[in-house]
Amino acid sequence: MAALKPWIDGWQEAAFGPDGFYRKQHPYDHFATSVSQDALAPALLPYLVSALDHLDSVTVVDVGAGDGDLGVQLHDLLDENLRLRVHFLALDLGLRPIHLPEFIQWRQGDARETIATIAAGNMILIAHEFLDDLPCDVVEVDEAGLVRLGMVEGSTQELTFGQELHAAEHQQHLQWLANWWPVQRPLMRAEVGRSRDEFWNLATSRITAGYSIAIDYGHIKADRERGLWDGGTLTGYRDSMTVSPTANNSVNLTAHVAIDAIAAASAGNPVTRTFRLGPTPDFWWTVAAYGIEFPQPDKMPT
Repeated sequence: MAALKPWIDGWQEAAFGPDGFYRKQHPYDHFATSVSQDALAPALLPYLVSALDHLDSVTVVDVGAGDGDLGVQLHDLLDENLRLRVHFLALDLGLRPIHLPEFIQWRQGDARETIATIAAGNMILIAHEFLDDLPCDVVEVDEAGLVRLGMVEGSTQELTFGQELHAAEHQQHLQWLANWWPVQRPLMRAEVGRSRDEFWNLATSRITAGYSIAIDYGHIKADRERGLWDGGTLTGYRDSMTVSPTANNSVNLTAHVAIDAIAAASAGNPVTRTFRLGPTPDFWWTVAAYGIEFPQPDKMPT
């Protein structure tokens, strides 16, 4: 019988391992995003224009760029003079798409690693439907009230729950849950967002002036405490259909983002705003402004 391993490790291997989902499959065969529907770039444009109002030049960093279409769409929305002051950089695990224009620089590799190679500077850092794909641990409260860690079941590769979280061994997990997602009711599930917070802190540390913008399916603490997300959000997608989360490379695994925890994880001391804007009520933005003001309300999409 195969030994159990933490769910986060199984998710990591299934998604980003040598034979992982993102190395072997084309994600857009399994799901669509608002980039592919041309809805995102116009909503982001006011931030880019505002940054150019304050700064001589700006680098737009698209984290988890997919086909690179977001940078192309933003470029096409700018007039010729503004285009000269913008550098577009795409980070993605996949190869550079053949169709991508030369003005988009492509940096292949795991964005959790390549982000550290970016020189600090004036930046619009965008993570659109990226953070929800980053592996994280899952916990469940059993009927006795004990919080147990999610594990990969050896034969089926499905989610099961094993050892109890102990203060000595899992102190950081327990502290994150206490701060952001108190798990108190039997059969509650929660995704521990520490891995997402740590990435976002590293990514935003590259910004000297500009904006960081995380856009994702998510939730906030007030709703988590009300029990609206007691079942957790971990799920899988295959061929545009929702399927049971299984730690193998045929399934796109995803879990909603604790968007307020991401906002608090922003490096430095930026001004942050968190709000809903998108196709569904659970589609959230968190924007942090570094050294410049937010765009004027009359320039923002409604």
